Amino acid sequence: METKTELRDDAVVLEVTGEVDSYTSPLLHEHLDKAFTQAAERKRVVVLDMTGVDFLASSGLSVLVEYHLRGADHGTPLRVVAPGGSSLRALRATTLNELIQLYDSVEQALTRR
Repeated sequence: METKTELRDDAVVLEVTGEVDSYTSPLLHEHLDKAFTQAAERKRVVVLDMTGVDFLASSGLSVLVEYHLRGADHGTPLRVVAPGGSSLRALRATTLNELIQLYDSVEQALTRR
């Protein structure tokens, strides 16, 4: 798994590529923690771009739920970009797509108010 973080005026965009499994999900947790800390400093949202994720295991889904709830509790929304592929399939199979805000692109996630 690889990540890249971009700070924007109104968002912290975390791009994740590769596999999110039991081995790499602690890294996702670590990077989301940093993103949420940065976002809270300036009242930004966190956009998690999972377009390049090839595999999303249940451990990765657990991290998404944790940060969705954290964002809801602290007023820092988590917006997940999952236009297709294994990420979207995993989110739909577990019905987490009904809980977590999903978007087709980073631009779409950034323009939502």
